[in-house]
Amino acid sequence: MKANMSLGYIGWALIGMAGYSLTTLFMKLAMRAGAASSFTVLIVAVSIVFASTILMVTMRGEWGALSSQLGGRAMLWSCATGIVLAIAVILLFRALSFGPASVVVPIYGMFIVGGAILGLVFLHEPLTWRKAAGIAAAVLGVYLIAG
Repeated sequence: MKANMSLGYIGWALIGMAGYSLTTLFMKLAMRAGAASSFTVLIVAVSIVFASTILMVTMRGEWGALSSQLGGRAMLWSCATGIVLAIAVILLFRALSFGPASVVVPIYGMFIVGGAILGLVFLHEPLTWRKAAGIAAAVLGVYLIAG
């Protein structure tokens, strides 16, 4: 029987969050273990992500769909995403090479608040009292953790 891989967006987000949490831990451990710089760890990590992505696209048989999307506005936004994500991850790894994970990660985690605010402003998502309270609580939480 084939396993159902439909976890829903919350399930996938939780798995992604766990992975990102482990990324920070493993990066700090790699730097402590020897002469690896944050950029060495990043090159290895990006190479593995790239190879894994190629493998997944191949296994799912999505090369045709991928090649049909290599143009237009979607590709432009995809390139912008890649550039900004690369800068964000490089700067995260750089910050982790200088500071403690218990301070750097919560500050970096404010991208959640930034993403929520950008969604409100540019994607015209509705602002509810619950969202506003969540944003305020997140900011307060980061202040308390990293302060």
